[in-house]
Amino acid sequence: MGFFTELEETSLSIRRMSLHVVGGKTFEAMPERKPEHTDFFKTKIVESATDSVFTFLTNSVTKIELEAIADGSMTFERGAQSLARSFNTKHVGGSADGVLCMFELDVGEPDTTIFSLIKYDYKMALEQNGDKPEAALRRIVTALIDDKKAIQKTALIRVVSGTAQMNVSARDRKKQAPDLADYFEAFLGVTRTISEEELSKTASTLLRRALKACVDLLPGNDLPRAFRTAKGILGRRRKVDEEAIVEAVLSAAGDPTDDKVVSRLERETRRRIRESKLHHLEFKPDRTVLRQPAIRKLRTAEGVTIIFPDIENNPNVDIKDVGGGAQRIVIETKRIMENSLVPDRLG
Repeated sequence: MGFFTELEETSLSIRRMSLHVVGGKTFEAMPERKPEHTDFFKTKIVESATDSVFTFLTNSVTKIELEAIADGSMTFERGAQSLARSFNTKHVGGSADGVLCMFELDVGEPDTTIFSLIKYDYKMALEQNGDKPEAALRRIVTALIDDKKAIQKTALIRVVSGTAQMNVSARDRKKQAPDLADYFEAFLGVTRTISEEELSKTASTLLRRALKACVDLLPGNDLPRAFRTAKGILGRRRKVDEEAIVEAVLSAAGDPTDDKVVSRLERETRRRIRESKLHHLEFKPDRTVLRQPAIRKLRTAEGVTIIFPDIENNPNVDIKDVGGGAQRIVIETKRIMENSLVPDRLG
C-alpha cells in the first residue's frame, strides 16, 4: 500500500493543517488553519505516498521538531511555522515558489501520528461564482489546482509514541525519481538508503514471481523466455514504476486480449509490487540488472548448432573438457519444448 498500512489509509483523517507561502525573499508566519477541503488534500496525500527509500540523519532538525509536536512540547502551529521558515531559508533561487502545506494526520492508532508535507504550485486560476453560474468566470485568483503535476515535493513521516521512525517517504518533481533536490534533502535531513541496483534487483525478482504465478498463461508455458522478455522491456525504459512493471508482464505474456487473463496477470503483478515495497515508486533502471541476456551461438565440427541465452550467473548450457581437445556440451532443461525435423531447403 505504499507508505500507509491498509488500516492507516482506511482510517486517515486530517487533524491539523497549516499553509505557508515559500520561495520569496521574505517569509510570513501564518496561523494554524481549521481543516478544510479535507477530501481534496487526503487524495493528494495518498497519491504521493511512496514506499520509503530515505532515512533520517541523526542530526535532522526536521525530525526533532516533528517529535516535539507529536509529544506536545511544541504546538502544531509553532512547529509548522518553524519548519516552513526553515524550508524557505533553504529554498534555492532556481526553484519555483509555492505553498508548503503541513498536515497532522490521525490514522486510527492512538500512539501513532503521521505528518505530511506537500509543496504545492501556487497557480493563477479563474474562479466561477457558484451563486451566479451565469456570471461564469468572476475573477482571477491564486489557487491550488487539482492536478498531480502541481505537486512539487512531498514527504511523509510516521511518529510512534513521540519518536519519529527513521524511514521517510519523499518525492520530488524536480529530480529523476527517487532522488531529491539538494535543498529539500537538506531540509528533511535525510539520505537515500536504496540504490537503483537494489531497486532493479527487487523489480527483477518480483517479475519472476508474478510470471511464475501465471505460468499457465505464458506462451508455451515458457517461464524463462517470458522472464527474459520482461526484464529486457523494463531495462529499456527511461524510468520504472508500477505501470511499467505491469506492462512488461503483459508484454511477456504475449499481450493477451482476454479480459480475465489480463485481470489475473495485473492482479498477481500489483500484489507482488506492494509486497516488494515498490508501490508508487519510480526509479531509473540499472541496465546491468534489467536486460535481456545476449544470444550465444555454438557450432561444432560435426555440424551441430546450438543457440541459447548467454546467462552468466545461472547458465543452463555447460561446456566441459573431456581430454584430447574434445569437449562435451551439457544442456539442462525442465523439458524439451520442440523436437522436429528441419525441412531440407535444397529438396
